[in-house]
Amino acid sequence: MSNSPIRVVIFGAGSIGCYVGGRLLSAGADVTMIGRPKMQTVFTANPLRVTDYEGFEADHDLGSSSYVTSAESAAEADLVLVTVKSAATREAGETLAPYVKPGVPVVSLQNGISNAAQLQEAMPDAN
Repeated sequence: MSNSPIRVVIFGAGSIGCYVGGRLLSAGADVTMIGRPKMQTVFTANPLRVTDYEGFEADHDLGSSSYVTSAESAAEADLVLVTVKSAATREAGETLAPYVKPGVPVVSLQNGISNAAQLQEAMPDAN
């Protein structure tokens, strides 16, 4: 049994993905967020600040390996969380499919009914 933290990749690191990623980072997970170049630029100059209504606050500096723009980073994932908008679900699955190792769980954290099925169709080797 390894003591190293689980390697989580969040694909679609916008508002929801960054919040989930920030909370996971606060819990000690090894998180890589995959998102848009514009957000990468923001996090190069500023930390990710995560808060909630109960008073939780955390700042995380996202180095060049913590917020990336390429799906290649999913190759090292133990868990992939998909947080893109529902209309982009199939494209997200097709983009991730070449990189996610067979058997790695891919979880839809999206609003919508058919997202999990679309990911499963696009990524038949994922769990």
